[in-house]
Amino acid sequence: MSLAKTYLLAYNAVLIVGWAYVLALTAQTSLASGPRAVYAAIETPLLYAQTAAVLEVVHAALGIARSPVLVTAMQVSSRLMVVWGVLVLAPPARVASFHVAGPLEIGVPSLMFAWGITEVIRYSFYFFKLLGDVPRVITWCRYTLFIVLYPLGVSSELFLAYSGFGYLVKTNPLAYPMPNAANISFHLPSVMLMFFAGYVPGFPMLYSYMLGQRKKVLGSGSPAKGKKD
Repeated sequence: MSLAKTYLLAYNAVLIVGWAYVLALTAQTSLASGPRAVYAAIETPLLYAQTAAVLEVVHAALGIARSPVLVTAMQVSSRLMVVWGVLVLAPPARVASFHVAGPLEIGVPSLMFAWGITEVIRYSFYFFKLLGDVPRVITWCRYTLFIVLYPLGVSSELFLAYSGFGYLVKTNPLAYPMPNAANISFHLPSVMLMFFAGYVPGFPMLYSYMLGQRKKVLGSGSPAKGKKD
C-alpha cells in the first residue's frame, strides 16, 4: 500500500470519527438541553472537522485525490464561510431558529444533522473506495439521502447567515478600510452578500448534477442494484 493511500485512509477515518462525534453531540445536547445549547457543545470539534476539509483542496491540487481543484475549493469555502464567517463572528446566529412545521426547526441543530450525516457517509464512501469495495448501503445512502439533506443544509446555512448578518454589519469584523498601503479594502458583510448570492445559481446546478449521478450510479435507486462509483 502506497504512502499516499495510507495517508488518505487515515484522513478519511479521522473525519468519519470527527463528524460522528459532532453528530452525536448535536443529538445528545438537543435532547438534554435544547437546540440553543448545541453550538456551545459542538463548537470545538466542529471547527476542527470542518477546517480539516481545507486539506481536500490540497489533495486535489497535488493529484493524490481525483477531484477538480476549483469545485473542491468552492465547496470547502462555502462551509468555511458559514462556520468561521457566520457562527464564529456572529454569535446571535448560534442560537437563532426558525420553526418550519411539526418538530422541524431550522438552525444550528438542523445544519449539524445535515452536515454530520452527509459527511459521515461521504468519508465512509471514500474510505471504502480506497480499499476497493464500497458497501452497497453506503453507496445508496450517498446518492439518495442528499435529496433531503442538501436542501436542509442549504436552508440552514442561508438562515444562519441571515440571522447573523445584522450583527456583522454592526460590528464589521475583519474590516480593512481604505486608504491603506495595499490600496484594497475588505468589508465582510459585502463579501457575504456576494458569496451567498452564488447559492442562487449554484444550488439548482449542483442538485441537478447529483440527481443525474444518482440515476447513473443507482439506476432504479434500489440498494440491491447499486453500483460501485
